[in-house]
Amino acid sequence: MPRNYKKRREKITFEALMQVLSTAFAQIADHRRVNTSYRLADLVRSAFAMFSLKSPSLLSFREQTKVEGRNLQAIYQIGDIPSDTGMRAGLDPVKPKPLRALFAKLLTILVEAGVVKEYYYWRDHVLVSVDGVEHFSSTKVHCPHCTTRTRRDGTTSYHHAGLAAVLIHPAHEEVFPLDFEPILNEDGDKKNDCERNAAKRLSAALHEQYPDLKPILVEDALYANAPHIRQITGYGWHYILNVKPDSHASLERQFAGRRATGQVKELRKTEASGLEHYFAWTSGLDLCDSAPDVRVNYLLYEQTDKRGQVTRWTWITNLPLNARTVESVMRGGRGRWKIENETFNTLKNQGYHFEHNYGHGTNNLATILALLMLLAFTVDQILQRCWKLFRQVRAGLRTKAKLWESLRSLFKVQLFRSMTALYQQMAQLYDIKLQ
Repeated sequence: MPRNYKKRREKITFEALMQVLSTAFAQIADHRRVNTSYRLADLVRSAFAMFSLKSPSLLSFREQTKVEGRNLQAIYQIGDIPSDTGMRAGLDPVKPKPLRALFAKLLTILVEAGVVKEYYYWRDHVLVSVDGVEHFSSTKVHCPHCTTRTRRDGTTSYHHAGLAAVLIHPAHEEVFPLDFEPILNEDGDKKNDCERNAAKRLSAALHEQYPDLKPILVEDALYANAPHIRQITGYGWHYILNVKPDSHASLERQFAGRRATGQVKELRKTEASGLEHYFAWTSGLDLCDSAPDVRVNYLLYEQTDKRGQVTRWTWITNLPLNARTVESVMRGGRGRWKIENETFNTLKNQGYHFEHNYGHGTNNLATILALLMLLAFTVDQILQRCWKLFRQVRAGLRTKAKLWESLRSLFKVQLFRSMTALYQQMAQLYDIKLQ
C-alpha cells in the first residue's frame, strides 16, 4: 500500500468519522418553530447513536443510566438527549436529501485512503449492486406516503421501502452503501410508486453524486428493460443484469437460434474438486422485439456439483464477452447477492433491527430513520475495513453479536472519553492483545 494511502487509512477512526457526520448533522436546515426543546443536530445525532449502539427501540435508548447519558454526550457529541417522543416529532419534518448526501462524503474518505482502488473490478470500474428492501409494514399505521397492497382477505397493508445502491467486490467482505432512494407515494398520488421508477431516480442521483465513479451495475431481472439500459448507458456506465426465460422470451429465442447455427461460443472448466463450469455466450442480441436499438451481450453459465446437480444463471451485459472475460462477468453477476447477504440480511439479523418500527410519523420519519440506520451501518463497514483497533477486537470476540453486546454493556456502566477508549477497555477485559 502506498505510504500516503496508509497514513490516511490510519486516521480513519470512529472519532474521525463521527466528527464528519456530527458537523454535517449541524448543517441540516431546521424548519421547526423557533421555541423548540431540542436542537435538530442533537436529535439527528441521538438517532444515529441509537443505531450505532444497536438499541432495540427508541424507548430503550431513552431509558438511560447517568453513565450512558454522559457517554452519549462525549462519544456522539450530543448536547441535550431527547425523549423518544421528542425525537420522533423533531425528525419527522427533516428532508432526506442532506442525509443521502453523507454517503458520498463517506465514500470520499475511502477514495482518499485508497480503499475504493481495492474495489476496482474491471480495470478502474467498480461493481455497484442495486436492489429494493422494505423497512416498514403495517395493517394499521400509515401515512399519505405509504405504498399499499391489498391482501387476499381484502385488507390493505401499508409499506415503506427503498432502493439501495451498494459498492461491492466478490473478494471483499465489506460493502459500502452509496445511496438509498425511497419508494413512496407523493402527496395525492393514487398509483403506487415502484422499484422501476425509483431506479430512474436513483441512477440520476448516483450520476450526480459520484461523477468520477465508473460503475458496473449488477441488478436482477426487473431492471433488464430498455428505458433503464438506455439511461445508464447514456451515463457511460456498464451493467451485468440477470435475465430469466419467462420474462425475456425474445432473448431466449435469439440465443437458441444462434446456438442452433453454431454462433454461440462455449468454454468448459473442471476444478480438482469435481466442480464443473460451463459458459456459453454470444453478442449483439436485441433486448426485445420492441427495442431493437438496445443491443446486448448474452452469457449463460451452468455450474455442476459433484452430485451432478446443475444450477443455471443467465445475464446480459455491455462488457465484452470472450474466453478471457466470461468468468469475471459471471462472478460480477453473482456478486449481486452481496447486497442481500452482506447488507440487508446484516441489517435485519445482526443487531440493527432494520424491520423494527422505530417510528412512522406523517411526513419523513420512517425514511429518515432508515437512512440513519444505513449510515450507522456504513460507518461500521468502514471501521471494519480500515480501523485496526476495531478489527482486532472483533477478531478476538469472534462474532459481531458479542461485539455489540459487550460494547453496550460497557457503555451502560463505565465512563469513556471516546469510542477508542471503550474498544481498548474491551480488549483489556477479554485479554485481546493489541498490536
